[in-house]
Amino acid sequence: MNPKRVLVVLGTEAAWSRGILRGFMAAAHEHDWMLLHYHPSSDLKWLVKEWSPVAAVIGPEFGKEAIAELAPAPVVSVTVDRSADGVASVCLDEETIASLALEHLLATGLRNMTTFRYGDSFFAVARERAFVREARAAGAQVAPGWGSEGSGPLKSGERPLAMVKWLRALPKPCGIFTCTDSWGSAVTRYAREAGLRVPEDVALVGADNDELECQLISPPLSSVVIPWQEVGRNAAMLVRLALGNQTIAERRVVVSPIAVVARRSSDILAVDDPLVAGAVAWIRSHVDRRLTVAMVTRAVGGGRQRLERRFRSTLDRTVQDEIRRAHVDAAKHWLATTKAELSVVAKKSGFTNAALLNVAFRREIGMPPGAYRRRIQKQGVEDD
Repeated sequence: MNPKRVLVVLGTEAAWSRGILRGFMAAAHEHDWMLLHYHPSSDLKWLVKEWSPVAAVIGPEFGKEAIAELAPAPVVSVTVDRSADGVASVCLDEETIASLALEHLLATGLRNMTTFRYGDSFFAVARERAFVREARAAGAQVAPGWGSEGSGPLKSGERPLAMVKWLRALPKPCGIFTCTDSWGSAVTRYAREAGLRVPEDVALVGADNDELECQLISPPLSSVVIPWQEVGRNAAMLVRLALGNQTIAERRVVVSPIAVVARRSSDILAVDDPLVAGAVAWIRSHVDRRLTVAMVTRAVGGGRQRLERRFRSTLDRTVQDEIRRAHVDAAKHWLATTKAELSVVAKKSGFTNAALLNVAFRREIGMPPGAYRRRIQKQGVEDD
């Protein structure tokens, strides 16, 4: 029996597309599909004529006319929601991606925010709009973003000077959501040209968590983790349904981001209040201990009620909230970077035992620590 031919038209240049391919190919091998992988620059008409695929998976590069060339094969779109056009789609929860980036920046005490994007691609506009809307709702001051709606076009030769001018004009310190990791690289370069420090003057958070891209940037870039392999697995699920004679047209699967991996590009405490700054620093430096509000108060002085008032006024959270956040952040680091037993992770991050770690993770992250580790570490798998 001849294997079923499934066409996948995706590039391999970026970590996001390689992640989707990894997720999809695992299912393809499991179902014994003939996986026909081609670059988006390929001639779709020729591919259809040459291979007569029974299904196709496409990326964001194609329009309606190109998709029509794949008929009568059922088509699955990845990263772009085409369900309104009758094309099954696996897309991202862009609003939650923006929310995670904003939450991370707000947690540092930053109250000046802006965004950075190149072009008008759907995902970039969606992330920018969500970030700006939620930042304003949180009471932050939002400066006009680079590439934002309403900003005029620039000639290529005008861009460097204009970008330096834009960065220098931002209120400082300022949090910048760069929408992708690769755009974070551009911001870092031009910030250096502008004589600005990262993160002291501008703190950056990207999206994709492309490990290589994030580490090539100096300082390394904090980023929202997007589970690209889950996108690929969901695309394979839709293909499997179509090959089982189920109608998938207009089906829409939304994949949510996991969390922010914090690196030095956002390692800042933008707090003018010395009492609060001292308390946060003390909490972070003693995060491997089981901390209480009384311990923090004794360490920094000033009285508990006064410290609580100052925390609420400066960071809009309680001292206990900060303790909880610090413990969970420490656990996230150990889970993402080691294979240590959960009991060891719990001890290193200030939890009495693995059970308490589990409770905290379910409350703060929405999943148990073991599931978080699997999802984070799986996304770190790259080409050997």
